[in-house]
Amino acid sequence: MLRSLVWPGLVTVSVLASACGDEGGGSGTSATGVTGATSLAPTSTTAAPTSGEPTSGEASTSSGEDSTAAPTSTSSVTGGPALDVGMPDFGGPSECAAEQHAACDAEGGDPLQAIGLNCPGELTVTGGFDGDPAGLRVISQWGQADTFTPREGSSFLVLSTGDLGEMHDAPADEDDVAYHCNSWFTPGDGMDTTKFPPPITKQPVQGDCLVDPSQVGTGDCSKTIKNQFDQSGFKYDYQELRFTAVVPAGAESFSFDLAFFTKEYPIWQDQPYNDMFIGWLESTNWTGNISFDQQGKALSLNAAFLELYDDGGDLPEFAGTCMRYSAGTKWLTTTADVVPGETIELVLAIFDLDDVNWDSFVLVDNFQWHCGDAGGPVTEPVG
Repeated sequence: MLRSLVWPGLVTVSVLASACGDEGGGSGTSATGVTGATSLAPTSTTAAPTSGEPTSGEASTSSGEDSTAAPTSTSSVTGGPALDVGMPDFGGPSECAAEQHAACDAEGGDPLQAIGLNCPGELTVTGGFDGDPAGLRVISQWGQADTFTPREGSSFLVLSTGDLGEMHDAPADEDDVAYHCNSWFTPGDGMDTTKFPPPITKQPVQGDCLVDPSQVGTGDCSKTIKNQFDQSGFKYDYQELRFTAVVPAGAESFSFDLAFFTKEYPIWQDQPYNDMFIGWLESTNWTGNISFDQQGKALSLNAAFLELYDDGGDLPEFAGTCMRYSAGTKWLTTTADVVPGETIELVLAIFDLDDVNWDSFVLVDNFQWHCGDAGGPVTEPVG
């Protein structure tokens, strides 16, 4: 069963019904309460391959707890960690058909095209946005530096836990920070605030998904969500983009670029009010978050990747935006393995933790299929 959702001011796409539910019932709604609209056919003219089986739905939540960070499997060759060991080998300079792509995005355009998907003649994916329309935009630059410009094409996607109409509302000084990008969505996201929409779950698996395939589908293979989430236990202003796709023939991995910003710096640093970004993958070899640092922490204020600290209010990356005097990462790349022909689901989600204020943002761009494998999920700075 499909539910149709409207891109804010743009087009309408069909979204799998599972994107709208959550582990405790309820459904996401926009600020206007609108939950449906007329669907629009995908823009691509090439049908996706029909091989491959969909991955099972929501992961089970066993009673056992595993509070460790990311899996610690070892390589049979080197004895070192199998995750987060450097950018993957994509098979050398040669390209396969899966890697051929011509950008088709535009500022203010379709969000899936903005991140490099659903271009004419290329693989068709099915997906869409669930959340408040005020928290989604397709733009061509953030700040006044070249740092946050498109990684692919002419635009990128922004998801926010607050109203993006305030994104250029820069604080005058440190004492003015709380009055900019410190909003919340009303009447709320309509979800159980203690749980996530399926298939996302905070529950970690009991083993290592890369060593023991039976762990896949039993929880979060990364083990990176529960510890951070349980500091508070309540999420608000949940925003997500999700899609399903049949992996092209020859593709053994995919990647996307992202950057995370939060207004919670510096006031809430090392406190339980750290908004989070989750990149949840449902696939044959992995069910769980794939965007985390080398210490096994999901992307938040306390992740190791934060390096832009605008303490003096003078960073060009945040100039002219409400991120003045706040903090964020530079562009990062997340890469994960897939199986050619399988059906995968990817959910890109950002949300407030514990409070409804102090907005956070994620920029997303440059989704790519690759013909070489990655050896396990890895997130690293671009370049």
